[in-house]
Formats: sequence, structure tokens, C-alpha cells
Amino acid sequence: MDSYDKLAKILDKEIISIKELREISNNDLVAEVKEIKSDNKYKNLPKYTVTLQNGELYFIYIKKSLFF
Repeated sequence: MDSYDKLAKILDKEIISIKELREISNNDLVAEVKEIKSDNKYKNLPKYTVTLQNGELYFIYIKKSLFF
């Protein structure tokens, strides 16, 4: 599985873990990861935009760990 497919698999889940957020942030195909205002779709989950180098834009939510 190439790097783009691996990244797309994570982004398609929409709700991801902190570990997956770190993987996304360290990926060379990602131009920017930015936290934005949460909405009502998944209440109380932090919402982020992920912009890829090719201009694609994704919205993801971070699931909360029981340890926080």
C-alpha cells in the first residue's frame, strides 16, 4: 500500500485517534493540519481540517481517549 492510500484510509474514517493525527501530521503529502471550531455533527469532538499538497481538503474529528 503506497503512502497516499495509507493516508486516504485514515482520512476516510473521519473520526480518528491522536496517534493517527500524529501520522497525518508527519506525512509528506499533507500541507497543513489545523484545528477549527467544532460543529454539531460530532458534539464535543475536536474538529480539524487537513489540506493535502495537491489541494484536497478533509475534515476529521479526534476521538477522546479515556486517559485524558
